[in-house]
Order: sequence, then C-alpha cells, then structure tokens
Amino acid sequence: MKLSLLIVLALVAVSILALGGNQANAQTYPQVAGLEAFSPAADYMSLPGYLRWQVFVEQGTWISYAEAAEIIKSQQ
Repeated sequence: MKLSLLIVLALVAVSILALGGNQANAQTYPQVAGLEAFSPAADYMSLPGYLRWQVFVEQGTWISYAEAAEIIKSQQ
C-alpha cells in the first residue's frame, strides 16, 4: 500500500515538473516603435502588420490587427 502510494505521488510530481505547472508567462512583443511604416526596415508593411508578422515568426501565433495597434501605441 505504501509503495503504490509513493509511486503515485512520484508520478504526480514528475508530471507537474514536466508540464511546468500552471504558471502563465508574460508575453513580450518585438519593439517596432522606432521603425517607419512602409520602410525597408518594416519590410514595406504597416507597423501593426509588421508587428503581427514578427509575433507570428517568434511565437507561432497571430495577434489581431487591433491588438497590434494597441501594442504599438503602448510602445510609443
């Protein structure tokens, strides 16, 4: 009985460590405030469009255009 309980507790502990718990990581976004829209540095895109693309490349998820515009406002 004690051995099976010990095995179960060990498996639970390993599972929690492997999954990293339920902590949320704060997202950081690339800085685009210093770029000029539609310039070569922004790959000829608007700043929200460029930010959306960079977030996709770095994090693998798309953010909305409105969210990107808000992030740019907060960066300036």
